[in-house]
Amino acid sequence: MKNTSILLFTLILGSSAFGHELWVKAKNENILKAEIIYGHNFPHSESIPKDREVLFEPLSVINEKGNIKVNQEKEFYKYTSKENLEDGTYIIKAKYKPTAWIETKDNKWEMNKTRKDSKDEIKQCGIYSMFAKTILVVGDKETELSTSPVGNEFEITPLSKQSEIKEGVPVKFKVTKDGKPLKLLEVYGSPEGYSDSEMSMAFYAKTDLKGEFVFKALKKGFWYIKADYKQDSGNSDCELIEDKTTISFQVN
Repeated sequence: MKNTSILLFTLILGSSAFGHELWVKAKNENILKAEIIYGHNFPHSESIPKDREVLFEPLSVINEKGNIKVNQEKEFYKYTSKENLEDGTYIIKAKYKPTAWIETKDNKWEMNKTRKDSKDEIKQCGIYSMFAKTILVVGDKETELSTSPVGNEFEITPLSKQSEIKEGVPVKFKVTKDGKPLKLLEVYGSPEGYSDSEMSMAFYAKTDLKGEFVFKALKKGFWYIKADYKQDSGNSDCELIEDKTTISFQVN
């Protein structure tokens, strides 16, 4: 399995131009309780700055029957369902809308601006977006829902049900964007509590020509896998397009 590295060493990643990450975590306490995690310390949520709340789409929850209605709590990043959850598989997803950011010569970032919006010297400009999802299984009626992409997002999808993602067992995942596989893309991952920084990863792999890679966890617990995809925009006003994606799930 040449496209797989597992929990044998720590990978130290270089700093990304856009430092925040996006994850989702959810639990069943008869009703659904879910949180958007926007920051640096998986799986610990924190308040989202007021001026950035507009950048997020409402949390979305789906099962085999369709969308499940959820309510946003007083804290912007927290959601709950009105009714008890039926047994089955649920996908909870969050999205950070495509947003322009510039980095000035003094290393400060300014939101919703491109090069043409500033008279200062600009180090870089990018259009950044993020997509995150988590898998939640309730009861003993697990379905195949989690084994298919939920849309045309930049997305990481397991090719096995969550109950089959087990400690020490190789499991295939697939990375897609706009419904098409992304080949030779680097992916990283870590379990909860592995490191206080998302820049230090426990898992590394690279997708093959079918956009697939093999994940093998050497410990149980709550894990995430992430990937970045960068493109030249072809626009001199803002030269970079960067998409990020994460998936979080339980290893049994």
